[in-house]
Amino acid sequence: MGGLTYRELQALVSWARSGSRRVRIRLSGYRYSISISRYIRAVDPSGRVIPWGTAFGTRAPHDVLSSFKVEEVVVEEGGEEKSFKSLEELLRYAGIR
Repeated sequence: MGGLTYRELQALVSWARSGSRRVRIRLSGYRYSISISRYIRAVDPSGRVIPWGTAFGTRAPHDVLSSFKVEEVVVEEGGEEKSFKSLEELLRYAGIR
């Protein structure tokens, strides 16, 4: 499991906003995913936005990303998709770590 601090999550959201990117984070063994673009949102398997509380209860986004194992991260950028196996790879790609 990768650790993600609150500041790193803020930097990731800023990075996604600045380049009109969408980051989709699929969690291993969990039904719901996280989508980061202008906002941090919970999405169901079909890609529909659902209430955060339905998916993750009262946990903050950085707590969810620190406590669940990440299965896959996909960045949609300029009509292309790039896949990563961990948050660490994504943060390096984004220049945050």
